[in-house]
Amino acid sequence: MSAVARPGRAGVVIAAALLALLVAVAIAGPWVAPFDPAASGDLVADKLQPPSAAHWFGTDASARDVLSRMLYGTRVSLGVAAISVGVVLVVGIAWGVIAGLAPGWIDRWMMRFVDAMLATPRLLVVLACVAFTGRLAAQSLALLLGLTAWPVMSRVVRARVRELAATDYVVAARALGTPRGAIALQHILPGVAPAALVAAILTIASVIPLEAGLSYFGAGVAPPTASWGVLLQDASTRPLDAWWLLLFPSAAIAATVISVNVLGERLKRYDRSFLAT
Repeated sequence: MSAVARPGRAGVVIAAALLALLVAVAIAGPWVAPFDPAASGDLVADKLQPPSAAHWFGTDASARDVLSRMLYGTRVSLGVAAISVGVVLVVGIAWGVIAGLAPGWIDRWMMRFVDAMLATPRLLVVLACVAFTGRLAAQSLALLLGLTAWPVMSRVVRARVRELAATDYVVAARALGTPRGAIALQHILPGVAPAALVAAILTIASVIPLEAGLSYFGAGVAPPTASWGVLLQDASTRPLDAWWLLLFPSAAIAATVISVNVLGERLKRYDRSFLAT
């Protein structure tokens, strides 16, 4: 049994290390980038140069250093994911807790609203908003992605709240006349935290490729801001000739999504153990 468990632990360690490295790159990127990510070099001599000692990740069609754009793009892409998840946590937990503790008819109407949002294609909503407003700044896109992703969190939280509301200590607190707000803060939220954390981590795995896809098709982060999706868009016209434009942002997206899923799956096990106690 231990021989089977060790690869799992090793995978979690590797995933955590990769995510820590990406976060460190996002924080330190602007200070360690060798070039200005928006500055063009010699359009004759430096255009579409493969990786070299001068440009480790090569250059793009505008003779910009791809490594510098990757460093800045990591901050933007992870920043969009972090803001989106923050919105999901705040709105989803609040909605789920209120619905779980509310009288039956309020709970039903709140969850029917969630069902309606889940039945509406998220990508369609995002594209409709972009069509009306034009390409968005990174912060606005993050807010939009968060406001379209919270219903899943609310369902997870609401289900956990309903379980906790039936426990003896919550029933006793109600019998003693403890206000609903105090019950939510003292008894419900601590029990909701493990499930909410798992849902939040798995949300990152959906937000990052969605932002990249939107930016790739011209509906995400607006240039000249660099993000992983914008970098993929730069590679769209020459995916084979300038392979480095496609390789590095694709590898970053894949590494992030896989690492997040590995950590999320491991946390699910701890959450199941918590629920069983």
